[in-house]
Amino acid sequence: MNIDDTETRVDIRIRSKGKVEHICPDCGCSCEGYDKRERTWQHMDFFDMECHLHCAVPRMECPKCGKVMLVDVPWAQENSGFTLLFEAKGVELMKEMPVNATGRYLGVTDKRLWRVLDKHVEERMKHQDLSELDRFYVDETSCRRGHRYVSIFVDEDHNIIFVTNGNDASSVARFREHLEAHEGKASNVKFICCDMGKGFLSGIKNEFPGAVVTYDRYHVIQHMSLAVDRARRHEWNVLREGGRLKDATKLKGQRFVLLRNVENLSPSQKERVDWILESHKEIGIVYGLKESLRDTWDYDSGYGAANHLLDWLITAERTGISALRDIIKVVDNHFSEILNWFRSKMNNGVMEGMNSVIQAVKRRARGYRDWRNLRTMCYLRGSGLC
Repeated sequence: MNIDDTETRVDIRIRSKGKVEHICPDCGCSCEGYDKRERTWQHMDFFDMECHLHCAVPRMECPKCGKVMLVDVPWAQENSGFTLLFEAKGVELMKEMPVNATGRYLGVTDKRLWRVLDKHVEERMKHQDLSELDRFYVDETSCRRGHRYVSIFVDEDHNIIFVTNGNDASSVARFREHLEAHEGKASNVKFICCDMGKGFLSGIKNEFPGAVVTYDRYHVIQHMSLAVDRARRHEWNVLREGGRLKDATKLKGQRFVLLRNVENLSPSQKERVDWILESHKEIGIVYGLKESLRDTWDYDSGYGAANHLLDWLITAERTGISALRDIIKVVDNHFSEILNWFRSKMNNGVMEGMNSVIQAVKRRARGYRDWRNLRTMCYLRGSGLC
C-alpha cells in the first residue's frame, strides 16, 4: 500500500501467488497464463483519500480454440475501471441524485457513471418475466424540447416494463417483441389502457387484436380541464377588452382553483370558485360540465354510465360554447373506449403514479440529450428490478 505525498490518494497493489489456471468460457479447456497485463480500478475512498487497486492480471490463451482472455478478478466486472463496491455505491447514489451530482461527489465524470448505470440496468432487466402479463398501460412523455417523445409501458403493479423511442404504431410493435422475448404472449393480453393518440390505437389493433382498449379517465379529464381553462381565458380577454381591468386581474390567477377537484378545495379556494361561477356564466357552465363528466366513472354499471355520458354530450353540444368543441369531439369519437373502463376497471391511479415518477426523473435531469438515458433512469427508478 502506498499513500502519496499530498495524502489525498491511496494505491494498493494486489499480487497473485502460485500458478494460475483458467477455464476457457467457450470450450471448457484448461488454460495457463503466458503473460500479465497491468490493470487499475478505482475503489471506495479510504479515510477520505481516493483509493485505487492495482494488479498485474494473468493473460491466457486457450490451446484448443485460441481464445485470448484475462483472468476474471473477484473485485470487479470485466472491462470495468471500478471495483464492484464502488459501482454499487454509485448506483445507490444515482437512485436518489442526478448523475452529474453523483459524479461530482465521487470525483468521476458522468459519462463513466452512465456506462456503469447502463450495464447495471441491462443486467437486471435480463431477468424480467412477463409471462403473466394480461394487461398494460401505455403513455407518452417528452424526452426533450422539440416534440421528441418516448413511449412508456407499465403493468398493473405500477412497474415500468418497457420504454422505447417514439409514440406511434412502431412503438407498440417494439413492445410486442420485448414482451415475447421475456416469456410473454400477445394473445394473453386482454386489456390495454392508453391515451387517445392514433398511433397507439393503430399499433394495438395490429399487435394486440384481441385486447379491449380503454381510454383512461386521467386523459379524458385532462382534455376537459383544457376546456375550462379556455373558457377562463376567453372571459379574461372579454373583460380586458371591455375595460374591466380589475375583474380581469381578479380572474387571471384562478386557473389552479378551477382545475382542482371540488373535494380538494380549501374553504378560501371554494369561495373564489363560487365567486367565479356566479360572476361568469360561461365559465360556470363549462365548470359544471367538468364535474358532471367526472361523475361518469361513479356509476355501478356501464349501462348507467353510457346514458349519463350521452346526456352529457347532448347538453354540452346545446351550449354552443366554443371552448367545449374539442372535448365534445373527444367524447363523441371515443365513446366506446371511455366506457370500456367498466369492463377492464383499469386503475386510473396507475397512470397518474407513472406520470409522477417520470416527471420526477425529468426534473432531476433537467432534460436528457439521449432518450436512452431517460430509459435507463425510468428502469432504475420504476421497474422494480433495479
